[in-house]
Amino acid sequence: MKRCTKLFLTLALLIALFGCSVSTDLPGTSKEPSGLKQTPGQTARNPNAPYNPLTGLKDGVSDAKVHRMPISIMINNIKASLPQYGISKADIIYEMLAEGNITRLLAIFQDPSQVERIGSIRSARPYYMEIAQGYRAVYLHFGGSVPAYSKISKHDIINLDGIQSIWDGTLYYRDAERKKTYPLEHTVFTTGQRIEKALTLLKRDLTVSNPKSAFSFSESHSARSGKDANKIDIRYSKNTNPWFEYDQSTKTYLRFQFGKPHMDAEYNEQIRVKNVFILKMKTTSVKKNPLHLIEIDTTGTGSGYYACDGKYFPIIWKKRSATSPILFYLSNGSELKVSPGKTFICCIPLTLEPTFTASAT
Repeated sequence: MKRCTKLFLTLALLIALFGCSVSTDLPGTSKEPSGLKQTPGQTARNPNAPYNPLTGLKDGVSDAKVHRMPISIMINNIKASLPQYGISKADIIYEMLAEGNITRLLAIFQDPSQVERIGSIRSARPYYMEIAQGYRAVYLHFGGSVPAYSKISKHDIINLDGIQSIWDGTLYYRDAERKKTYPLEHTVFTTGQRIEKALTLLKRDLTVSNPKSAFSFSESHSARSGKDANKIDIRYSKNTNPWFEYDQSTKTYLRFQFGKPHMDAEYNEQIRVKNVFILKMKTTSVKKNPLHLIEIDTTGTGSGYYACDGKYFPIIWKKRSATSPILFYLSNGSELKVSPGKTFICCIPLTLEPTFTASAT
């Protein structure tokens, strides 16, 4: 007892003399659960930190990364390729149809540098590139369709391709364990560190002098006056029907697909976002194409829905050109107000409709 009293008196004297902070945690205890990976971008929480233009949050993105082009990555989403890695750390995710009535994802990061593993990565399609161009994002992909390569050759698209380039084996790598049990096209990955190194080798100016927010962010978002949307069922095709369920405890939407929670295996975390968009876009098949490629018209004006905090509201989207940003409005023409946070955007054919239910089942 005397020994303990002497120890605490000594600690108190040190604090008084040097102003130092001494932890009094007992051995074998921890302030955080052990075995959990720290979420990237949560270390900088000072009031002078910049806002992430993709989320509207002070989520740890440095000023240097705010003034650099974001990074967009083509992500495999066919059931046979699962699980995915690193996508829960994306700021914005787009889901769009590819050939065969399956979907692929375009994951957009303002700063992917701390993400340990991202993939699996697939090939380019023109309409995904048009979405990336709207965010002035560097476009990462492994291969591409003939129309995609034609678009790259005709337009000034900053892209990092793993097939027709030097990036295979440097920026991209094939997972040795996956190669034992997965088809080869489902084995391509990258990491945040590999992306950062590749960007330093590009002879391009990636500076964004005046970064613009992806949305008109406001805590008083436009969906607050909408109808209940505790479950949102999305339909892309007969066999592709993901959904979202509202989690009241975190005030976010949890994503499900193929009858299960949509998981990020790198962080053992279900995909959850603050905002869900459903955008209706003209979708057509490319005629006389043996690969059954499709085209999605991402430009012009269309209708859709915005959901947040268990509510949804009809909206209008506009994209003036392939390189223009996509903008969102209410039916009266006023700008849509979007809650700060991560966002998932589902682009579905004109002929289909999502289903909103008041209570998740």
